[in-house]
Amino acid sequence: MTERKKFKFTPVEKKYLTFNSKDVRTDLTRWDLANRMSLSSFSYSEHFKDYQAKDFVMDFFTDPNVQQSLKVFSSSRQELVTWGSHEVKEVQSELVPCSITSMDFFDRLTRRGLVREMGAIYKCLDEDIDGFLVADELHKMILSEESDHWDVYNEEERSEFLFLLFKLLVLGGPICQYDDGIERYLEVSKALYKEFITVQKNAETKAIEIASRVLKASAWDGEICWFPGDDHHQTFCYLILNPISRICTVISHDFGKGIW
Repeated sequence: MTERKKFKFTPVEKKYLTFNSKDVRTDLTRWDLANRMSLSSFSYSEHFKDYQAKDFVMDFFTDPNVQQSLKVFSSSRQELVTWGSHEVKEVQSELVPCSITSMDFFDRLTRRGLVREMGAIYKCLDEDIDGFLVADELHKMILSEESDHWDVYNEEERSEFLFLLFKLLVLGGPICQYDDGIERYLEVSKALYKEFITVQKNAETKAIEIASRVLKASAWDGEICWFPGDDHHQTFCYLILNPISRICTVISHDFGKGIW
């Protein structure tokens, strides 16, 4: 049997002008995300097919160039550090749906009891949900099936990368300062989505389609998750593959309970 050709990775310098812009950094700092998120870029050597997801992730985490260059958040040091050498014995990979091409996806949030026409978010009685102090209906809609607005998005829509990005910004980090209005959550979600995702025009239908593939990835040594850390739903590592340039953008966030 012919041995498969491994994916090889080379670090690529990319500026991420939106992510590093003054306005967005101010928002991410307020939401306690600025210092906990890391972005890195790597070129990859072979064309990717969906069925290769696990091989791609294994090759990524075991590549010396990745281990020597990947920046991750250290909970113990409270700063970004180089991931370093690790013996990765197992990986997990999951294809994340990424098909939304319009912010109209969020129009349905404007409804009585959730978000007002002018963007103000309806408040609710304070309660603890999944470790978050919830004081408004938007957070409750995201976190709790008991919310009167849970059905605004179905399970498939909640798994979309755009929704996950929006969820990240709304819930933020451990000491997030929540916004009273929805405007900046939507604006920053749109700006980052455009920076991370590649689109192309369908040659036949002329419709705009997402070209990128998004993988949720983790690296393991037996029962220990080396990266991205604990299983909190705000802790993650996404690999976003641009099939045109063969550039992999790595987005990671540590909510703060990792083994570091």
